[in-house]
Amino acid sequence: MNREVMEVNYREFIHPEDESAMRNLEGVPGFDAVARFILEHFTEDLMHGLYMAQNIKLSPTQLPEIYELLPPICSKFGIDLPEFYLTMDPVPNAWTIGDKRKFVVLTSGLLDHIRDKRELQSIVAHECGHIVCRHVFYNTIAMLLVSFGESLGFGQVVLAPILIAIKYWQRRSELSADRASVVYVGEPETPSRALLRICGGPADLTKDINLQEYAEQAKAYDSLLANSQWNKMLQNVAVMNADHPFAAVRIREILSWAASPQFTKLRDAMARVVASPLCPKCGRKVSAKAKFCKFCGGELKGIK
Repeated sequence: MNREVMEVNYREFIHPEDESAMRNLEGVPGFDAVARFILEHFTEDLMHGLYMAQNIKLSPTQLPEIYELLPPICSKFGIDLPEFYLTMDPVPNAWTIGDKRKFVVLTSGLLDHIRDKRELQSIVAHECGHIVCRHVFYNTIAMLLVSFGESLGFGQVVLAPILIAIKYWQRRSELSADRASVVYVGEPETPSRALLRICGGPADLTKDINLQEYAEQAKAYDSLLANSQWNKMLQNVAVMNADHPFAAVRIREILSWAASPQFTKLRDAMARVVASPLCPKCGRKVSAKAKFCKFCGGELKGIK
């Protein structure tokens, strides 16, 4: 029986705080000018060269057991395959950057901490969620500003408010990508446990952690902020340069949203989505009836 072909609107994933922070970012004086300058003067060839020369590009023949996590997620989300890299870094992490040419990167530390396949899928789905939610361009702007802002001639007077606003938005954007991950996996526990591995250690240390009890720490944190303006100011200063929210806050948000009708609606809609066929050579979306890719000419025999 043919499944119903449907699209899941990316805006359904967007967390309200992400949307609000994006509007604030776009209203910061000087942001548009800085973003245009970076767009005009930085090409993605720069990043492509750096990633290609320094990291391991994953493929069907290069560490395929890791690479195979990516295509099914992209097919289900209906996005083109980004380039996929493994980088040597003991800190467990993953990120997505780029604009026309997008890159998903996993660190060696992440693979050391997370061995469960479904947990790894949830991490990759989170990164693809940034693509689905159209975060990637702004994340790239943030990376370039942090790395090269002052050397490009932007002084602290210009950079400081932009960097504060873009970091504030990045923290909220993670909440939207978490939602995309939860919808792809179909339940909240797997993405939450993947986050626990990143903040608490490998599964042999964190496998018995009670998720609900851990999420309660976020409520205690909220109470700390609510009870004292001084504490709130200190915590705002502490997190000002962070690009991710605290893990307890993220898990609390995941578990809370997964109990909502919106999650149920999106989970059921995602279950009915027919995965988009992808060219095995270039990773672009193609017609299931085509024999050759219209983008690269590669043969499409046996694609799914």
